Amino acid sequence: MKSSFDIEKINNFLKNFYKAIGIRISVFDNEFKLVTEYPLSPPKYCSLIRSTKRGLDGCIACDINALKTARKENQTYIYTCHAGLTEAVSPIKWNGIVMGYVILAHMFPQENHTMHLNSALKKSAFYGIEPSQALPALNEIQAQTAEHINACAQLLDAVASYLHTTNWVKWRSEDLALQITQYIEQNLDKELTSELLCKIFFISRTKLYQLSIDAYGQGISKYILFKRIEKAKKLLKNNYTVTQTANETGFSDPNYFSKVFKKEVGVLASKYKNTP
Repeated sequence: MKSSFDIEKINNFLKNFYKAIGIRISVFDNEFKLVTEYPLSPPKYCSLIRSTKRGLDGCIACDINALKTARKENQTYIYTCHAGLTEAVSPIKWNGIVMGYVILAHMFPQENHTMHLNSALKKSAFYGIEPSQALPALNEIQAQTAEHINACAQLLDAVASYLHTTNWVKWRSEDLALQITQYIEQNLDKELTSELLCKIFFISRTKLYQLSIDAYGQGISKYILFKRIEKAKKLLKNNYTVTQTANETGFSDPNYFSKVFKKEVGVLASKYKNTP
């Protein structure tokens, strides 16, 4: 699924956010591509790193690795970037699905300042940046206490939540049927209702119904049931118990699952695994 962003509104928000805390913030989509950031120009130190191909490639790889880690951990992730600066990333989520990311970038720890400074100088030297260039650029970055960095990271999580609750981040309309299909297939073990799908994809019940008829030839509830039964058949053939199969296909009551399965397939779930 692909996400889209209201760039104008987000840019205005990021500008005000920067005025409040003085730390650069960036927004990425769910495919790890930069959407927008403020200020537009990075600090001089980062510009020096990115002036080399090796450094630019390192920045891109570092960002992607951080985004993947935040997605995997499903929470705000604080880390030291490849060039020695402290950064934090939070996933923008809606009902458990990552729609994008926000990154607080280019912070420098106040504690053990000399140690961190020497470490950054060694990292910049790896990219061919002379200490005479790197040191003045690093000194331009205001050092932050660990307490302040952690506080900003917690605030970043609130920012991520705000971006989706304002509807400034949402799913793109193209290939909506495919996106809904993928979501259903990935969440058959969870609650799936038309109300939930409407909230996730920001569409009306009428649009969802028409889309379902056009794409699946049936209403969305019937399609979800069809996908649950198809998955149940595969699980039973792979020696899952009736209870396990019920749990994996979104039925909290194994007896109710058996009743529905018998109605849809024509044979008891307990006997289906032995059918040719």
